[in-house]
Amino acid sequence: MKLSILISMYNAEAYIERCLYSLINQNIPEKEYEILVYNDGSDDGSLKIVENIAVLHSNVTIKSRKNLGVIATRNELISLAKGSYIYFVDADDYVAYNSLGGLLEVALQNDLDLVGFETVITNVVDKLELEVAEKIPSSLNIIEGRDFLANHRNMRYEIWWYFIRKDFLLSNQLLFDKVGYDGDVVFTLKVFGGAKKVFFSPKPIYRYFQSDESTMRSNNDFNNKRIINYHLFLIADFSNYINLIKHKTCQFNKQIVNNLTFRRDAFTVFTIIKMVKNGLGLEDFNVEIKKLKEVGAYPIHNFIGPEYNSLCYKTLNFIINKESLISPIVYLRNLSMKTINMITLKKITIEA
Repeated sequence: MKLSILISMYNAEAYIERCLYSLINQNIPEKEYEILVYNDGSDDGSLKIVENIAVLHSNVTIKSRKNLGVIATRNELISLAKGSYIYFVDADDYVAYNSLGGLLEVALQNDLDLVGFETVITNVVDKLELEVAEKIPSSLNIIEGRDFLANHRNMRYEIWWYFIRKDFLLSNQLLFDKVGYDGDVVFTLKVFGGAKKVFFSPKPIYRYFQSDESTMRSNNDFNNKRIINYHLFLIADFSNYINLIKHKTCQFNKQIVNNLTFRRDAFTVFTIIKMVKNGLGLEDFNVEIKKLKEVGAYPIHNFIGPEYNSLCYKTLNFIINKESLISPIVYLRNLSMKTINMITLKKITIEA
C-alpha cells in the first residue's frame, strides 16, 4: 500500500461525499491507496453516505466510534494506516482531481520524509480541476525541514498540505498532543523540524473550503468564544514549542525562532482583538493576559514587520502592549455591550 488518506469526520453530511469523490478521482490505482474515514460520533447522515460509497469502492473504509475528539481520532488513524505515506484531509475540504499520483511517486522514488504543495482557499464547491496540469520537474529541490522553516516565514501549519512518510513518524514517535485545540501547529513544526528530505511543489492541489456557515467565520457569541479559546490554547502550545527550541544550536535556528515568534505574535494580536470585540469581562481578560505572559507570548515583541508595518498596526501594537491603555478599553467595551443588551431586553419585554 503506497498511500493512506486519513479523514476524521464529525457531522460532515453536507461535504463528505464531495471530499471522498475528489479523493477517489485520483491518478493512483485503487489497490495502491486507501481512504480511511474515522466517524467520530456523528449524529447526522454523514456515516450513511460514507457506508454507501464504501460499498462501491474497495479502497474506502469507515471506522466508527463514540465522540473522542479530533486529536484522539487522528492518532487512531495513524495507527490504522497501512500506506507508506499518510495524508490527512479535512472532511469539509477537497482535493483537485488527478493531482496526487505524481507527487506520491516522487516521494516513493526519492524516499522523502515530506512532500508539500499549495492550497487554494475557496467558497466554490466544485473547483476540482488543476489550473495547470501536474508536471514534476526532472531535478528536484530537496531540502531539510529546518531549512524550509527558516525560509518560509508565512508557511501554513495545518496538516492537509503535505504527505508524511509513516516510518518517519513512527521512528520519531510523532503523534498529536492533547492540548485543547486540534494540535496542528506543533505537530507540523515537529514534523518539519525532524525531516531530512522535503520537497515542495507550488501546484495548488488542496481546496480549503470556506462556506458562509463555517464555524471559524460565524459571528455569534458562542462561536466567537470557541474561537478565542481555540486560539489561546494554540498560542500556549506554539509558545511552549518556541521556548523549547530557542536555545538549540543549528544552522537555521535563529531565523526559525524569529519566523515562529512572528507568527505566534500575529495569532496573539488578533486573538486579543477578538477578546475585546467579543466583550470579554476585564477580570477574565486579565486572567488570559496572565497566561500569555507565563508562556512568553505577552508583551508582543515581533509582530511589526513587512506584513504588518502600517501606522494603524503600529498604533494597535502599542495599545495592546500597554495594560494601562488596553484595560480601560476592555472595561468600556464590556460595559457598552451590557448596556446594549439591557436596552434590547427591556424593549423586547415592553413589546411583549
